[in-house]
Amino acid sequence: MFILKLVLITSVFYGTVKAANLAWAMGDVGVGLMAWLNIVGILIIFFIAKPAVIALKDYERQQEQGVEEYTFNPIALGIKGADYWEGRYERITGEKPEPEQVSSISGEAQTSQ
Repeated sequence: MFILKLVLITSVFYGTVKAANLAWAMGDVGVGLMAWLNIVGILIIFFIAKPAVIALKDYERQQEQGVEEYTFNPIALGIKGADYWEGRYERITGEKPEPEQVSSISGEAQTSQ
């Protein structure tokens, strides 16, 4: 924490005695780094966060079908380790979530045999 305070004090002092060109250049570098970090984050979400994409497609499917009360059944979508959501589904519907396969092409739920 002491080092951070020392760096900030030094930066403020340096900024008061130098021209603004350096401050703007450092700001540009900071914005560029932030943009690259966001791009990397988006790529990570796109390739690793499959459950989020699956849940979104299920929501959109229910919305297209005109469902008034949306349900989220993680077992039917093949999402593992969603204990909270499984319990919530059971509390809301009164049924234990059953494994179903959701076809991503047709968007229709089909029970597995």
